[in-house]
Amino acid sequence: MSPEALRWQQALAAGLVPGGAVRSIVVVEESPSTQDLARTAHREAGTACFALRQTAGRGRLGRAWADTRDDGIAVTFVLPVAAPEVLAMRSAVAAARAVGGFVPAAGIKWPNDVVIDGRKAAGVLVECADGRSFVGIGINVAQHAFAPELEGHATSLARAGATAGRLDVALALVRAVEDAWALGPGPLAAAYRSLDRLSGRTCRFRTPGGIVEGRVVTVDPERGIEVATASGPRFLPAATTSVVPPDGARRYGDVDVPA
Repeated sequence: MSPEALRWQQALAAGLVPGGAVRSIVVVEESPSTQDLARTAHREAGTACFALRQTAGRGRLGRAWADTRDDGIAVTFVLPVAAPEVLAMRSAVAAARAVGGFVPAAGIKWPNDVVIDGRKAAGVLVECADGRSFVGIGINVAQHAFAPELEGHATSLARAGATAGRLDVALALVRAVEDAWALGPGPLAAAYRSLDRLSGRTCRFRTPGGIVEGRVVTVDPERGIEVATASGPRFLPAATTSVVPPDGARRYGDVDVPA
């Protein structure tokens, strides 16, 4: 283990809460994917697997997550199995609260992306297998530039003015996961609603039946969203719907301002 990985391991382990959702920490220098790292090593529930660099991470609906290099957080929390929608809600609340500790404007873009000023700062991937849940969270921390295809809709804590280091953010994320997994159903739903940044905004959505555009009326993190379209209201299920990245300078979820 490198000195840096050992420093992370010791600092993160020292911050664990006895009896909490996270009971052990694994830190590796590099991994293609922390999801695969956690699954192939058969880690037990309660383990958090961090990679100081993740080179081939993946996101929701088969998308790729950009190489973190030395600028981001990449971790998979191995947790007990639960309904995927509830896992997504808990992990979105945890990630948004962790980022919000450094950038108060952070919130959730349904279903589980974390945004700052309309641009994506963190993402969540939930997978279940072999009696365990694998909750992958990636956070952009120190990036000052992104690839051209991401530049219009990605951001980082550093771009938002935060000066926190990666380990500080990792510590905050572990604490936020502990807190989110201790919430009952009512407080969890209330926490999600307080962080929602999509309601009232106009977006384009990719669905199995094609692109749908409209103003988001209500967000149900466990089921989906209701969208007011030109042809009437539509309900879009969470499992098969994603927000289409905006073109040009337009950001995720630009406010729909009536004429």
